[in-house]
Formats: sequence, C-alpha cells, structure tokens
Amino acid sequence: MQADVISPIADLLIAKVNMPHSIPPHKDTGVEELSIARIRSPSLQVHIVTNMKTLMALLRSFWNSPVGPKTAHFWGPAVNWGIPIAAVIDTQKPPETINERMTTVMCVYSALYMRFAWMVRPQNIHLLICHASNETVQLYQLCRWARSQG
Repeated sequence: MQADVISPIADLLIAKVNMPHSIPPHKDTGVEELSIARIRSPSLQVHIVTNMKTLMALLRSFWNSPVGPKTAHFWGPAVNWGIPIAAVIDTQKPPETINERMTTVMCVYSALYMRFAWMVRPQNIHLLICHASNETVQLYQLCRWARSQG
C-alpha cells in the first residue's frame, strides 16, 4: 500500500465516527458494513481512531524510512536470512560432513558484515542481527567439527 493511500484510509475511518449508528446492509452482499460507527461508546471510538492514526503514522514512517521496504537496506537482510537458516538445518547433519574451510570463511564473512551493518549510515540493525545469528551458528558448527576431529 502506498503512503499516499494510507492517509485517505485513515480519514475515511475518522469520518465514519460521525455517521449514524443505523447502517443499512450492503446492497450487493446483504452483509452489514463494518465500521467504527457500530461502536456505541464515543470514548472507545476516539480511542480506536487515535490508535488507527498512530498505526498509520507508524506504517507511513516505516514505508518511507531509509531502511524501509523501498530500499536494499531492508531486502538484503531479508533475503540473507537464508544463510543462518541453512546453517541451523545443517546442525542436524553429522559433523564429518562439515567443511571447516567454508565454515571459517562464513565466520569471517559474517564478522565483516556485522561491522559494516553497525558502521553504515543509516545503521542496519536488521543486517547486524542476521549476521550475528549466522556467526553464532557457524561458530557452533566449527566447534562441532573440531570436537569430531579429536
């Protein structure tokens, strides 16, 4: 949903507060229209409208954020979660199948990108958490491999 669509939706919900409480069923479906006007308590209506405004403001700020879904700062870490998820799945395999060189490379890679995620402006906490998770699982895999070597 685009940011310019969110505001009219909030305005529509706010406008429904002032509608009469008897709303006829929809002409095509016969189902009563759901609306905030159905709520009898004016204080509850105000509370719901206030929360809707807050929610819409949060969604709008997230959408337009420098690390929001319109940027690579969001989608990079989102897709990158495949690496730690695959590493967690690999913990179920026998330690003899662990490639120690690849696991070491993954540890170095995640350590470097954790620093990058912390230093880049705007800070990319999502990427930092993703690589911290990967670092943890890769170090665990490296420990499993070392224990299996005797």
